[in-house]
Amino acid sequence: MSEVRQRWRLVFARGEEARYLAHLDAVRLWERAFRRGEIPVATSEGFSPRPKLIFAAPLQLGMLAEHELADMYLAERLTAPDLRARLQAGMPRGYSVVELHDVWIGEPALAPQLAAADYRMTLLNVEQARLEQAADLLMAAEKLPRERRKEARTIPYDLRPLVLGLRVGPADPAALPPDTPVSTSAGLWMRLRHTQDRGSGRAEEVVAALAHLMGMAARVDGAEDGESAPEAVGSEPAPASRQAPAIESKATMAESAAAVRALEVVRPVRERLWLAGELAPAEHAPADPSAV
Repeated sequence: MSEVRQRWRLVFARGEEARYLAHLDAVRLWERAFRRGEIPVATSEGFSPRPKLIFAAPLQLGMLAEHELADMYLAERLTAPDLRARLQAGMPRGYSVVELHDVWIGEPALAPQLAAADYRMTLLNVEQARLEQAADLLMAAEKLPRERRKEARTIPYDLRPLVLGLRVGPADPAALPPDTPVSTSAGLWMRLRHTQDRGSGRAEEVVAALAHLMGMAARVDGAEDGESAPEAVGSEPAPASRQAPAIESKATMAESAAAVRALEVVRPVRERLWLAGELAPAEHAPADPSAV
């Protein structure tokens, strides 16, 4: 194990070229970038020492990102311009450095400091007004019992405390597939709790819950086979006796009965990871879409 002399916090983005890269593959590419840039990264102990690069939270396959966090520990001190130049010399395709911060070596680990995450999504096959109604129902619910599958077990949990805020607006035209009607699309912004001790919300589970409230299935762009089946993603709804009521309308009933369309997510983006202390207690709602 090499001695740590400096700790840098990297703020980075992930674009289209890397959105389908699995986390472990991304870690290997980052390690290769350090070798190419001749960055003196400190190494861990053991028979197979690894560069000390700690990501705050893995990214879901297919998710774009604008403000991710990772801590890198160096065996030699570097200036910010020198480190940025070395990173750019070997940066993995699809990744870019947004900011660099020289932080205290003894600061607590990065992951336990996480408090929340902001997501931005474009949804297809739904009218904006109908999605707003579902979002209002979700936020007004006292509980949202759901069930998450983990290996051979089914674990019940309450999604509601994990959703800190939802906001619905017009879809981003740049995110829409060609020839997609604007009238059947909408933009969704959410802030979800993201902690190690109090649980973390998943964006696809919120979409699945919204779809369930509208009597629809849901699918997320980014399935490994490229052809997601129109079925609920993320978690399963709780048994009927514990579910939140669905939106009652003739259109909803007709769609549910015929199962003609699924609520579809394209270009999901994790806008930002928030650390404890960066958010005031009252900051529970996502930013205004016009400001992002």
